[in-house]
Amino acid sequence: MKLFFLLIIFFLFLPNCSSAQTNTNVIWYEGLYVPTKRSVDKQIKAAEAKLIEARQSDNRAEEARLLIELGVINITRSREYEKAVDWLVQSLALEDSTDLHQERIFTYLGLARLFEEVGNYSKSIEFLEQASKQNEDTKNRVILSLILNETGRINVAYGKIDDAFENFEIALEIARELSLPAREADALFHLGQVLTLKGKYNESLKNHKEALRIRRSLSDKVKEAQSLNEVGELYRLMKNDERSLANHVAALEIRQKIKNKADIAESYNNIGVLYFQQKIFKRAIANLDLALDAGREVQESNQIYKSYDYLSRCYKEQKDFKRAIEYRESCSAMQDLMQGEKNERELLEAQNQYLMEKKEIEIGKLEVNQRNREKIIEEQEKQQKFLFALIALSIVVVILVLYLYAMKRKSNLALQEINDTKDKLFSIIGHDLKGPLNSFTAFSSLLINHADKLTKEEIKTLSVDLDKSLKNLMALLENLLEWSRSQTGNIDFKAEEFDLSTMLSENIELLKGQAANKKITLISEYKTGLLAKAHSNSINTVVRNLLSNAIKFTPEGGKITLNIEEGKQWLVSVTDTGVGMSQATIHSLFELGTKHSTLGTAKEKGTGLGLILCKDFVEKNGGTIGVESVEGKGSKFYFTVSALNSIN
Repeated sequence: MKLFFLLIIFFLFLPNCSSAQTNTNVIWYEGLYVPTKRSVDKQIKAAEAKLIEARQSDNRAEEARLLIELGVINITRSREYEKAVDWLVQSLALEDSTDLHQERIFTYLGLARLFEEVGNYSKSIEFLEQASKQNEDTKNRVILSLILNETGRINVAYGKIDDAFENFEIALEIARELSLPAREADALFHLGQVLTLKGKYNESLKNHKEALRIRRSLSDKVKEAQSLNEVGELYRLMKNDERSLANHVAALEIRQKIKNKADIAESYNNIGVLYFQQKIFKRAIANLDLALDAGREVQESNQIYKSYDYLSRCYKEQKDFKRAIEYRESCSAMQDLMQGEKNERELLEAQNQYLMEKKEIEIGKLEVNQRNREKIIEEQEKQQKFLFALIALSIVVVILVLYLYAMKRKSNLALQEINDTKDKLFSIIGHDLKGPLNSFTAFSSLLINHADKLTKEEIKTLSVDLDKSLKNLMALLENLLEWSRSQTGNIDFKAEEFDLSTMLSENIELLKGQAANKKITLISEYKTGLLAKAHSNSINTVVRNLLSNAIKFTPEGGKITLNIEEGKQWLVSVTDTGVGMSQATIHSLFELGTKHSTLGTAKEKGTGLGLILCKDFVEKNGGTIGVESVEGKGSKFYFTVSALNSIN
């Protein structure tokens, strides 16, 4: 009987203990995203050491949390998304085998953040829905608030403004119900941003002011400045320049004390824009110059671009056209840089999405196992509740409990066998999936785990090899994407007028750094103002590929000459003093079924697809492409493009 009463007390107090633990877990999870000055290597090594200790002591809950932590570090710090998904899949497998329901919620949240990072918002929403469903068993309102805030953020990014508004409204209601002021302020802030997007400035201002009041009461200086900045921008949109300036100045003063250069640049820019709109150009320029200095210090591209843009406008208004043009040119250069960074991000996102799609197979199998296990657990819980109700009535319950205990033990053995089989399956799948990228993994693993034992020369050699491999992979992927878009009709080869000579000059400027590294002289033998009519982007790709190949296969001290011969069509040629080719190689060079990839004079690797892509693009613009080469003396690649009358 004593044991019976102890069991009753345990089950009565278990929910309260679980709730307290849940709140602690939420604080732990949110802390994973707080910026830290520790290097990513130190963070990963510390987490891996703790993981080993947790496994040795058989602490499954701690092991799951450390797997999640490693996943989040790889998402937010190192951007190693494949490693991140591997850690989170391990976490799912562990949680599936040990009924760690709360930890599974945080794994789903980590997966949602992972797919958000690679631009797959629909998949991110799916995992947030899984987290919400997992939370239904405990109905923990703190966790629900966290899930709603994450869902609202993704819906805003996804363009689902109304859904995001609903998410933040419910999160606000929960925060007030549970007396969580920090969460209340965050929900109000997000609601204000959504209302601004809807053009409801007065309602937005009300929410932001309330968020500001709460954040001041909590002495959260970073978020107080954030709220002041939002209020300042709202007043600017509402044409109340005086209040806008007061709030931006207040935000700036806080940010200067915190010494966050990116935020300081934002505040100076906002103040500068206000003065510009008021035509107080001297003060506008002073603030924009300070914003530019702060932005440059931390390479904050958006703020640097904004500073250049408004400095150009200011000087134009002051009739100082020389400076206006200088800053406009800087603005254009920054825009090109930002577009290049955007293109690289999009390419990387495409690569990461491809990796994630492969990894979804593993996650899908875990989900099926989880659903099956939930059905089994549900049946077990029904049996346990029934037995618990009868435990005080008769001795028959004791016999029934013993019987169920034996059955449960048998069930656990069966489940363990299933899990062992599943683990073997995961191992096989993981091996097959990682095969294509083993070389990159080997390089990075060696650098991470043995950096302290390697000499500078060895590290430099490994880094160069890794850089070459990555650049080759990126070039291959870029050419594959261009080829795919061409073959599937996603490129509209619409002819347009453009200056062909300017295009060649821009490519010379773009690649002169590579040529200089090999002491190669780039010579331009063409007139200026030569107009052509074709699809300019595809012709630009052809010029860039041919010039890049010439640099690759020309030895140190060589020369590369770019020329445009006039006629009914322009004949563009790229002539090098490189290694040349045999006649057998020339005959099959542009054939799709024959892929050529030769090492350059500095052992640069080629993708083998560049010339095939060039031939396709030239022909789709109505031109022809060819090559003349003598082995050991150099090559001349040429193509034709429709000509218009020259400017001169």
